[in-house]
Amino acid sequence: MLERFKDSKDFRMNVLYVVAQGLYWMMVCCAVSMGNAYLSNSGFKTFSIGFLFAIAYLFAAVVQQALSILTDTATKFDVVDILAILGAILSIDLLIALLTDSKGFLIGFTFFIGAMVATVIQPFLNALNFHIEGYKVQMNYGVARASGSFFFFLMSLIVGLFMKTVSEKAAPFFGFLVSVAFTAVIICIYRELKNLGEGSSNDYDPFEATTGEALDILNVREFVEQYKMFFLFLIGVVCFFFGHIVINNFFYKIAVSVGGDEGTNGALIALGAIVELPAMIFFNKLKEKFDTRLLLGVSAVFFFIKIFITAMASSVGLLYFSMLFQSLGFALFIPASVHFVDEVMPKKDAVKGQAFVTIATTISSLLGSVLGGLFMEWFGCSATLGFAAVVTFVGVIVAIIGLVRINIQK
Repeated sequence: MLERFKDSKDFRMNVLYVVAQGLYWMMVCCAVSMGNAYLSNSGFKTFSIGFLFAIAYLFAAVVQQALSILTDTATKFDVVDILAILGAILSIDLLIALLTDSKGFLIGFTFFIGAMVATVIQPFLNALNFHIEGYKVQMNYGVARASGSFFFFLMSLIVGLFMKTVSEKAAPFFGFLVSVAFTAVIICIYRELKNLGEGSSNDYDPFEATTGEALDILNVREFVEQYKMFFLFLIGVVCFFFGHIVINNFFYKIAVSVGGDEGTNGALIALGAIVELPAMIFFNKLKEKFDTRLLLGVSAVFFFIKIFITAMASSVGLLYFSMLFQSLGFALFIPASVHFVDEVMPKKDAVKGQAFVTIATTISSLLGSVLGGLFMEWFGCSATLGFAAVVTFVGVIVAIIGLVRINIQK
């Protein structure tokens, strides 16, 4: 294997990219998923945590657009440079979090920066796959993304265990280590690409609104009128994603309410990551046998089943059971939504359509973070999860109506 790594540029670049994806999702685990538990133990109220992450996601959307414009206009500045700089920023940020007292404004600010930077990195890391392909390297994105879920699974278990048995500082400590490693791997990729010579000048832009006309208010209105049922489906997405965000952002609070702790939180998050793998790895085979609209409908139903069982859970065991339904919920939705857009729209509109899917999930993330935190502060976990289950159920119905009518229309 070592000889193959040395001799095959395709194998070498794929291995480096797999490691980069794995380290990235480890960073997300430390800065966002386990960061919630860390902040909660540091005395932050549930609403404050939700609001902090909501603002982080909002800022991330703005920064992503600004950096995308920078990479488009700069001649000697590309996606690899962006990733190296962001990795270095996250390393410094988590080092400050590690050395800072666990209570107070500064620790909240470091995790705000951590969540924002981690969110900004994702589309550029995805774009790196296409950037490398520009150097005539055959890449396997599916394997790399699946490895990300596996590494996330491992980090969730490790950080949860260390937070419970050693120190709550385990979250920023491991986050700092993997951020440094991520930056080092990106630098290795940069050197490898430099040795390969000149790549394609046509880089993949993850934020390109459309391949045709500009995305202004008039065009958006025409787009909505042309694809009414698609936007009905997106309204459903906003609703059924709401419950998913409430669970993800406040899992520690939910686990504690039924007798869990930091270790439980880490194990639950790890289980959710590992059950995602089969659907992601074998999605192409599922797509060959089943219509993408059907897969999205199944995904929406599993979102509801997961939030419903979570809302009804009176023990940690039931929370573990609820996470099994992530296997055909979130794991199925991510790849299915991309293929769905390509199937219901011509190529000139598909990129714009995918942008609206991203906007829908972003809106849901903001609402789930703010309202979820506020409701938990006012009414507690059970009532908040019950409300989220109702919103999710409505979203499932609306999404399925949109999917069925798109099917008839096409």
